[in-house]
Amino acid sequence: MVPLWLRVTAAWGWRLIVLCILLFALGSLFTTVSTIVVPVIIALFIAAPLGLFVDWLARWRIHRGIGAALAIVLLILVVIGLMTVAGAEIVAGFDSLSVAAVEGFNELIVWLSDGPLHVGADQLKEFQDSLVTLLQGNWAGIASGALSFTGTIGGLAAGSVIALLTLFFFLRDGAVMWGWAIGMMPDSTSSQIDRAGHNAWHTLRRYTQTTVFVAFVDAVGIGAGAYFLGVPLAFPIAILVFLFSFIPMLGATLSGFIAVLVALVDGGLNTAVAMLVVVLLVQQIEGNVLYPLLFGKVSSLHPLVILLTVSFGTLLLGLVGAIIAVPIVAFITAFARGLHKEFRPAPEPPPLSDQIPELAHKSVEAIQRVVHTGQIRVRNRHDEDEGDGVLREDLAPPTEDQIPIHRPADAEGMHAAGADAAGTDADASDAEGTDKRA
Repeated sequence: MVPLWLRVTAAWGWRLIVLCILLFALGSLFTTVSTIVVPVIIALFIAAPLGLFVDWLARWRIHRGIGAALAIVLLILVVIGLMTVAGAEIVAGFDSLSVAAVEGFNELIVWLSDGPLHVGADQLKEFQDSLVTLLQGNWAGIASGALSFTGTIGGLAAGSVIALLTLFFFLRDGAVMWGWAIGMMPDSTSSQIDRAGHNAWHTLRRYTQTTVFVAFVDAVGIGAGAYFLGVPLAFPIAILVFLFSFIPMLGATLSGFIAVLVALVDGGLNTAVAMLVVVLLVQQIEGNVLYPLLFGKVSSLHPLVILLTVSFGTLLLGLVGAIIAVPIVAFITAFARGLHKEFRPAPEPPPLSDQIPELAHKSVEAIQRVVHTGQIRVRNRHDEDEGDGVLREDLAPPTEDQIPIHRPADAEGMHAAGADAAGTDADASDAEGTDKRA
């Protein structure tokens, strides 16, 4: 006789084994066809906010095909322009930065020999020789890495072409594609799936819009701080901050570390500390004002889920996986939430242009809180209220007159019937008294 607990454990065990095998197979398939799947996913993310521009052109009676082509051309021009300006500034400022790096390295050598560590000249010479030997011994690996990088550039070009073509068709025929997919579903579930799909699409659009806007604010803030502090390569630093901000939780920290490191190499410790203060202020505004006010609870995920998702995406696809993993999970979560029968779609939030005054006011409050109290809150996107996503410092309990009291229909009917019966009894009593007096 097999014990019940053993049978239950065995039943759960083989189900978990099958699930792990299925997940492994899906992961292997995804990595195998990632050259095609990843550009399609990226095109979907870009089409979510860019579709608003095509819709605006369509309202002016411009054909969606022409509007989609115009949107893609503008996008390409913006990317090429940013890359050209950043490349020119990198070339112009590389010489001064390399000289500053050499001077900083020499100062480090002097500090190691004359400072509290008292590292001997023989040990420093041995360290330099071992470093040169290491580079010479791995020269073949560096060369092969350069060749593989050339292959990566070719794959990147092919993926870009796939992404642009897919983006064009998403912008032009996205609604037609979705209508065709819904038409293939059974009639009993088509409306429910359509509602879930619209909820997931609006969530993805809001996620992308918010991420782009917050990344732009981070890039402007940190880039302007680097420029006013005299840090070289301020514009390339701003572009790097913009790109890294698309990696949740980790991207802003990495880009801020790079900005502080460049400031340390070029201007010394004081400039690095000032740059660190700028990075912390920008992240204070981002984590406690922008994300809670713009994002809300529509697609927010627990920080542990975000961390595991980013780690899993990085393990599968590297940097690209770290960028697209969280939006995919947010899309799936919103779709699953929309499948519930009791789900009701949230009202469409106002455009970002209408929220800029409130964002500026709350950003000033966040900076004043840091200046007056010296407290910098840890970046957290989940401190907002579940209702509208706005940070609220105090939520007073509702008063008694603010709580609506809904009387059931049956109770109201019974109450009315009781009142009628009481009125009938009173009329009967009055009639009886009149008869007695007569």
